[in-house]
Amino acid sequence: MNYIRHLSGFFQRLEKDQRMKAYHISLYLSCFQIWNLNRFKNPFSVNRFEMMKLSRIGSVNTYARCIKELNQWGYIEYFPSANLHSGSHISCIRFDIATDTGSDTASDTLLINITNKNKERNPESFKNEREKNRNGKNRLDASLDKDYSEPL
Repeated sequence: MNYIRHLSGFFQRLEKDQRMKAYHISLYLSCFQIWNLNRFKNPFSVNRFEMMKLSRIGSVNTYARCIKELNQWGYIEYFPSANLHSGSHISCIRFDIATDTGSDTASDTLLINITNKNKERNPESFKNEREKNRNGKNRLDASLDKDYSEPL
């Protein structure tokens, strides 16, 4: 499962789907987050209260309508539970399956390889940069020797 490709695929599909509103997008991204926390295992159990809180949906009716529409539109597979204590199950549909393998990945890999070879050839220059960052300043140009007992 490729996290970035999946989200890119979701947003590409979202561009073409005029039915999706803010509640649907928020609820889908909440489902995606729970799916991620479950290490992308399908199906996974969800709690309506937690999903509503995470997606910022205040109405049970809005939640029920949106989750059913996401199921009908093919974004998720929703398996409602009749038991209030066990929770419903959701399976997310994968959007990370690329049909086009462009040269973007290859050029990124090439750039990383060139950078790593430069580090191997001239490690002193990279070591000097790190020393510059440690001499009283960090990378954000903030002083490291602050006295936190001083009043603001």
